[in-house]
Amino acid sequence: MPSQRRMRLIAVLALITIIVIVYISRGAHQTHGSDFYTKTQQALQESQFQEAAKQRDADGVGSRLKAAEDQAKKAADEKYDSKKVAIEGDDQKGVAGRVKLGGDKVPGVAAQGGRSRDQAIVKEDETPEAHEVETELNLILKKSPMIIFSKSYCPYSKKAKHILLEKYRILPEPYVVELDLHPLGEKLQALLAKSTGRRTVPNILLLGKSLGGGDDMEELDETETLVAKIKEMGGSRITEVEHRGARPETSHRQARRS
Repeated sequence: MPSQRRMRLIAVLALITIIVIVYISRGAHQTHGSDFYTKTQQALQESQFQEAAKQRDADGVGSRLKAAEDQAKKAADEKYDSKKVAIEGDDQKGVAGRVKLGGDKVPGVAAQGGRSRDQAIVKEDETPEAHEVETELNLILKKSPMIIFSKSYCPYSKKAKHILLEKYRILPEPYVVELDLHPLGEKLQALLAKSTGRRTVPNILLLGKSLGGGDDMEELDETETLVAKIKEMGGSRITEVEHRGARPETSHRQARRS
């Protein structure tokens, strides 16, 4: 049998073990119930909540920014598409070089190259100044089927205006643009040179195509072929054209036949 001393030692060790366990358990319980532990836990929970709220806000801002960008892009696309106009016409090149108008437009309006401001197609590489000049040219072309680009001091321009405005009756009446008096005159003349190949004035345009200059009008008048030429190029847009003097086209044809 174990001795009494050993039994006492075992009993003492068991008692010490029990006391230590009880102390540790009580200390842990007190720690969980302390103000420091409670505040620390609350601070950790609040920090986690704030981080989660920031993440949600960041996700919301990103979604709103993306939605705003998509809306702006859609609006820009719609604005660009609204400016595009596909117009069917014949094979003749317009003055502006990009748009052709068909025969179903209002009579008396220049067909070739004529475009309103809301129909203009803006190229990506086109400067605002170039677009302004082209828009102005197209607005001028809508004034009448026949446009006389002139300069007030030019004798050849005066000759062409005398023939077309005084010697002949043309309806709708030709519209005269004095380039030396127009604020965009030089730029308009440069654009006309590029699109029609004629760099000088006068430059008479009929439905956006160059009919010629002063010498050409004089030659057509002297050969009595101006009326036929205007009718040929103007078609139904020219409602009336005749010589004001004693040389109507019919008399000229009868004389040639006889």
